[in-house]
Amino acid sequence: MPTRDTFCSYCGTRFASQDSYPRTCGACGAQTWANPVPVAVALVPVTVGARTGLLVVRRAIPPVGALALVGGFVEEHESWQVGVARELREEVNVSIEPASFEPLWFASSEPRPNRVLMFGLTKPIDAARLPPFVANSESSERGVIFGPGIPGDTLGFPLHAHAARRFFGADGALAFVPM
Repeated sequence: MPTRDTFCSYCGTRFASQDSYPRTCGACGAQTWANPVPVAVALVPVTVGARTGLLVVRRAIPPVGALALVGGFVEEHESWQVGVARELREEVNVSIEPASFEPLWFASSEPRPNRVLMFGLTKPIDAARLPPFVANSESSERGVIFGPGIPGDTLGFPLHAHAARRFFGADGALAFVPM
């Protein structure tokens, strides 16, 4: 596997050492850093009758088949709120105003904390108002999970499960309903 940042992105000179960061180019003096990668994740409450759950997706990308909250990498030109709103449109055809997202919780991935996950909560939406879902390259199914709690192995990512437990406020049984 190739080593990341082997060459200076400013002048193309090979770094003398690829053992640590920051890397300083011997030719032009530019520094290269290994900054964490931001990931924005949406907690979208969905009301179905008298119950409120969270919008989830069944992944069509690794881990394939796992349930997950909707989210993805924040692009360079986006705030985390704009990024999570874009991911909702792309993955589940749901449009939510970026400004409606409030921070719920931020965490770093494990075992390497190279991803910083920003979990944002928005206002509840009624399941009857969800637009039609069409499976795509990232999502094979859209649905809602109901708490009060999320067992750690139900969602494909432990930090998603932790965020859902924070939302529901307790441990307990989980039910998935396709939407």
